Amino acid sequence: SQGWELLGTIGFVAFCSFYAAGGGKSGFIRSLAVNYSGMVWAFFAALAAGWLASVSGLSAFWASVITTVPFSAVVVWQGRFWLLSFIPGGFLGMTLFFASGMNWTVTLLGFLAGNCVGIISEYGGQKLSEATTKRDGY
Repeated sequence: SQGWELLGTIGFVAFCSFYAAGGGKSGFIRSLAVNYSGMVWAFFAALAAGWLASVSGLSAFWASVITTVPFSAVVVWQGRFWLLSFIPGGFLGMTLFFASGMNWTVTLLGFLAGNCVGIISEYGGQKLSEATTKRDGY
């Protein structure tokens, strides 16, 4: 099935998304929620593009361009809500869902794994810092 070759890439992007969303529990929750929401909006954009192409005679490409714009605006609009306020994470979700060939399993797993790696690496980095910091703070 298409998209599995992107699992590592999706995970790495999600790992970066975790830190860009601020890290910690809050960054994990916000990053994962908005990554997943971007996938949902991409799915609806694709459905709308298919419909538009079928009723208008537009090519699939132009129908996709036209329908992606309003759904991208929704990603920006939803940023007014705390849970979905990391707007770039929504665009990452849209982009990687499209890139995977709209493979739900790969994209859901990749975003979950990458955000989990973010939490684990943050914890590991803190422990490493504590272990290598002298008592006087240097």
